[in-house]
Amino acid sequence: MYKKTLQPRQSFRVEAGAGSGKTYSLNKVIDWIQDNYWQSLNLKKQKVACITYTNAGVDVIASRLRMESFIEPMTIHTFAWGLIKQFEHELKEKIVEENLLPDGIKGDDFDMVHYEIGARYVENRVLYLHHNDVISLFARFMDNKKFRQLLTVQYPIILIDEYQDSLKVIIDKFLNWFIDKKEGPQFGFFGDAWQTIYEKSSCGIIDSANVAVIGKEANFRSQQVIVDVLNEMRPELPQICATDDNDGFVKVITCNDFCGNRQKGYYKGELPNDILIERIDNLQEKLDKDYQWNDEHITLMITHKMLAKQQSYVNLLEMLDERLKDGDDPYLEFFSKVVEPLYSALEEKRLTRIFDVLGSRGYPIEYKGQKRIWSEFEKQLEEGRKRTIGDVMKVLFEPQGIQIPIPPKVQESHKKYLDDRENQYGRSTIGHLYSISYSEVLNTLEFLSPNAEYSTDHGVKGEEYQNVLFVVGRGWNNYQFDKYMGCDSSKLKGNEYNAYIRNRNLFYVCCSRARKRLVLFITVPVEGDFMIYLKKLFGVENICTYSEFMSKDK
Repeated sequence: MYKKTLQPRQSFRVEAGAGSGKTYSLNKVIDWIQDNYWQSLNLKKQKVACITYTNAGVDVIASRLRMESFIEPMTIHTFAWGLIKQFEHELKEKIVEENLLPDGIKGDDFDMVHYEIGARYVENRVLYLHHNDVISLFARFMDNKKFRQLLTVQYPIILIDEYQDSLKVIIDKFLNWFIDKKEGPQFGFFGDAWQTIYEKSSCGIIDSANVAVIGKEANFRSQQVIVDVLNEMRPELPQICATDDNDGFVKVITCNDFCGNRQKGYYKGELPNDILIERIDNLQEKLDKDYQWNDEHITLMITHKMLAKQQSYVNLLEMLDERLKDGDDPYLEFFSKVVEPLYSALEEKRLTRIFDVLGSRGYPIEYKGQKRIWSEFEKQLEEGRKRTIGDVMKVLFEPQGIQIPIPPKVQESHKKYLDDRENQYGRSTIGHLYSISYSEVLNTLEFLSPNAEYSTDHGVKGEEYQNVLFVVGRGWNNYQFDKYMGCDSSKLKGNEYNAYIRNRNLFYVCCSRARKRLVLFITVPVEGDFMIYLKKLFGVENICTYSEFMSKDK
């Protein structure tokens, strides 16, 4: 099928449902292009662009390419910048026209334009562009015939991985100027429209009469019992289970047995926090004990707010917000890479590990006096970790005879704390940060670790796990599964229809992560169309209340 579309330069879309081997298909197409177009493209010094969503994705594709390959993996920002920077004079004009300038900067204040770290600023008469600026400028340049010709000459074939997450403004330009006119490069789109779960700016499904659709029928990830659920959910893209294993199961556990007062307002219908946490913990324990859940599993919750309650780092989340979610706060990075490894090394008496953490060239303990100093430092750090972030920082900044490698950003913040505790930090003050229990740091680092047992629903796209516990509850107005799953979507329009698609896609993504066992734990009331939908998907025999599940033997 790929050969039939690649040879006549037909643009195509590989619609690969969850677990169907989309990456394998992309690699096969890349191999075919390398085998068949090497001579013709090399002669003309042309490249094949392979655009993917993340830098990590770029690295994965690059690692699989042949030496000196003409396949060029890159993000859309790198692709766009590589083309627009060739129009230096027009680029400066468009920047001024679009007012893509830092505050107080005019066109006469810079001579050159660069794109490096994705922040907008001027230094030494060089204007550095923001990530969004590059996309806006590329979209503008696409209306220029000369620019489109250059793009076509340089990249006669463009492959786009995870196409559904591509920026709509870019895909629309590709459709309008190239695909719909049957001009320009040949496009190959790889992805799944039902796995569009990120930004409103994502394009979602690409539907054009000039794009051939190639469906992927096999599911190499999940056992039959889970594939049956996915097929019931998505009958227009039926999958065939490619594994012979059949020891898995699906289960829906509701909290319809709870008779107390539920939360109101923003969390309307949700269990009280203490009951919610208790039930999740008890359920996890039973799954571990009776179903060997702990061999490999993930617990999915809809938002960080819900996770923070379960994992007890609410104050830190409220203060750091995106910096916590992305794991790029300087304090968290310092605690993760220096403080906790150092404490573990001291606790376990691993002297060589102390050497590694400190980056020392000398042996960390060379005489008896140093041993006493380290022992006292360990005791102080142990006590500080039982109290607040401020207590830990005090220990780190006042060790006698020990040089802790404290990053400049942390040093600067600590100085601000000493000068004025009301200095801004995150959503609050540096004083507030220092007053938060250090246990919240430990809980956060546990959540951010690669082997964490919990994740947000958005955090597992593209991942797979032996066992999945999917917690369906409140926490984010954008997602109300109990409202939209089972509703008649044909009656929805505008924002309501968009909300339905958003909920449907995330529900599908979460249910399709499991290889063997899938358990939905629904903490809001289950009734009406939602209950009918769940019975249709999972079967009446696979639905029970929390009390029923906890009281029965395996």
